[in-house]
Amino acid sequence: MKSLEFRIRKLHVTNDTDKRLQKRQPSRLYVNEEALLELTGSRDGGSLVYVERASSASASASASTPTTPTPREATLWKAPEKLDKTVTQMYDAFRDACGYKLGEQVRITSLKAPLPDAEEVVIEPVPSPAQDDKSAPTALAPEDLAGWEYMLAGRLSQIEHVYAGLAFKNLFLRGPERSFVVTSVNGRNTGNAKYVDRKTAVKLATTPLGTWSSHGDNNGTTNTTSPTGKKLQVTGIRGLDPQIRQLNQILSYFSTPLPFHKQLSYRGIVLHGGHGTGKTMLLNHIAATGWGTVFRIQYKDKLTEIQETFQRATLQQPSIVLVDQLERLIDKDRSNRAAVILALCEALDALAADAAAKGVLPRVVVVATCLDYTVDVPEDLKEPRRLTSEVYLSLPDASGRREILAALGLGVVPEQEEEVLRDLSERTHAYNGKDLCRLVDEADLIAHARVLTISPEGALPSNDTASSDNNDREDKDGNNGNNGNNDNNGNNGNNGNNDTDNSNNKIYRTPSDYHSALRLIRPSAMHDINLKPPPIHWSDIGGQERVKLSLRRAVRLSTEPPETLARYFDRPPKGFLLYGPPGCSKTMAAQAMATESGLNFFAVKGAELLNMYVGESERAVRRLFQRAREVSPSMIFFDEIDSIAGQRSGFSSGSSGPNRSTGGSSTGGGINVLTTLLNEMDGFEALHGVVVLAATNRPQALDPALLRPGRFDELIYVSPPDTAARRAIFAQVASRRLMHADVDIDRLAGATEGFSGAEIKGICAAAGVVAYDRSLGGLLTQEGETEGEEDREPAIRMGDLERAIGNQKRQITPEMLRGFEEWEKQFRKF
Repeated sequence: MKSLEFRIRKLHVTNDTDKRLQKRQPSRLYVNEEALLELTGSRDGGSLVYVERASSASASASASTPTTPTPREATLWKAPEKLDKTVTQMYDAFRDACGYKLGEQVRITSLKAPLPDAEEVVIEPVPSPAQDDKSAPTALAPEDLAGWEYMLAGRLSQIEHVYAGLAFKNLFLRGPERSFVVTSVNGRNTGNAKYVDRKTAVKLATTPLGTWSSHGDNNGTTNTTSPTGKKLQVTGIRGLDPQIRQLNQILSYFSTPLPFHKQLSYRGIVLHGGHGTGKTMLLNHIAATGWGTVFRIQYKDKLTEIQETFQRATLQQPSIVLVDQLERLIDKDRSNRAAVILALCEALDALAADAAAKGVLPRVVVVATCLDYTVDVPEDLKEPRRLTSEVYLSLPDASGRREILAALGLGVVPEQEEEVLRDLSERTHAYNGKDLCRLVDEADLIAHARVLTISPEGALPSNDTASSDNNDREDKDGNNGNNGNNDNNGNNGNNGNNDTDNSNNKIYRTPSDYHSALRLIRPSAMHDINLKPPPIHWSDIGGQERVKLSLRRAVRLSTEPPETLARYFDRPPKGFLLYGPPGCSKTMAAQAMATESGLNFFAVKGAELLNMYVGESERAVRRLFQRAREVSPSMIFFDEIDSIAGQRSGFSSGSSGPNRSTGGSSTGGGINVLTTLLNEMDGFEALHGVVVLAATNRPQALDPALLRPGRFDELIYVSPPDTAARRAIFAQVASRRLMHADVDIDRLAGATEGFSGAEIKGICAAAGVVAYDRSLGGLLTQEGETEGEEDREPAIRMGDLERAIGNQKRQITPEMLRGFEEWEKQFRKF
């Protein structure tokens, strides 16, 4: 290594260009061309050198200098002005950092090594020059630490080379001005290195003990509480318990970091689901935690505003960035859509790089919402360490709807509240939280209008007036005067609705108010495929015991522990096809299976998945299976599956029966849907905990590939009801209707051979119409007809049922049954 001695001379800064160079390149040393060539062997500047006090000056300076200048690394350059070979120039900032004086003799040694990248830069606060050293505040507020680190990282990025002793004076974030000095670069107090954006870790060395900092405390542990003392946990939302648990688990990743050997990577969060499922409400609850400063990005924000928001959030940690309606922010019609996506990617990458460099997640939580994560979030934003954590908000089930309605408050009399809650929660299938809120509001309006209609002059008296009037009308026994409308039990005479409380003039809503509201407020997401069926139980289905047994077994298989199933199956059956004539309870069996099993139920008619746009039908099928996997154990029910899984060209079932058809897959689009369905049922991603159930009246139309083991493992024939099943159906109807004593259920069961269950119920309904007309006492009798007292019997008679049987046309023909038998011989298995 070559060394030369030089005398320090001042480097004059005379114009704006020199001032900029001084700020950006403070650790440069300048010598003449001859000295540069001798030391480095090149006329090109930028070589790494080591500068220290010359040995000849050490002895004479030791007596007069209380401290020894610190050796430093620097870079060597050709001087812009004519210099003697024994002179070097350096900027005042670097000279002050080293402790040298003008005219002092230094030795410069060429290191013959490349300038390293700065892996870690440690900085500590110092008193500002304008302040008295003893009174100057050096402790930083805990909530400002991340912001200072971010600001200092920005200053360092503007400097060519970072060195120990580099000072930043009179910086302002909030509160008093602060000054800082770099104490080490890459763990050395003599180092000089190149700052690399997103790679160099900037750490504040001094933080108050017992408080959180982005790089941990002095004991090597991390205090996990927010500087505000608030927890980043969402509470107080009813009807979304599974989603709240999942979201809080992800949020704890940021608010309660654990000392893993290797820190987990950064991730943004996406809340997605249909309209009205609670996405914006969840954002507001996250903001209300008070854990950190909240920043919101609106879909109409400009590109520069989005970038500035992330910069401010990083500066003011802990912080929360909320992006509502991400799909609108990056709408395909937006002219700078690509630039906005790139800005979001860069912001998330910067947070991930910060986490990787420091080994601790930044205190910046990014939460976005959209309708569908798969469709609305671009692939670039789904890359690792970007928007990778998703929480799906599905439509609430009956239990969730009950909780939401209870939280909204039904406003019925307390004695009726439980009954009305149970009734409404079962009748509001496919309603989301917003729909339920609209339902309660509509019932309120209906109740208001009802009371105004029955009130004198169409208006209610004020509370004060009502109280006064009631007091004036009190009788001697202390009973409230209400114009004689009180019954013997003291209830208000209001047609049995019991919807007013005269003690304080309260108006209650009634069940009829909600029934009227249900007719007006329809679910806004009826098109959604994730629907709960009406509650049907196995007892509601007459007969079909073999079908019930097969479906109960399917439920057990989906919920049994894997180790139990491994004793009996390599791959337990997961696909079940119900086929048979129409009206034989195939759909009811699926609904009963969903009700009795408690599985998450996805019901869809095959035709609902078909879409005129290329690729949309296949995407709908993939999305359906994806949701089912996410919420397993679950069940997917395809009604009329032949509409999407018909035979491809070249296949033939060999059946000549009346139901033979090419189905819905003869076209290119249908083939793509069928291929997607085949892959989802038996592809690379296993259907763990997912049961696939389908129903069809036309099994001959199905593609044979769908019927092999691994897809539909069990083919279940749902036959027309036998005698015992028909007897059970008639008995069920009779238990709920007004039946005459002459009704003989055994005779009815024998007389309806070949009828489907739906036709038998139609027979009972037709007989009920006849009995109802008869009960009206001749009001609907045709002119000229006469009736005796015996003709006014209100009950359903045996004769009514027999006439209805005679009028009912059989839809199930012998040819249809033979067609099923022929097909069954080819494909029946398991």
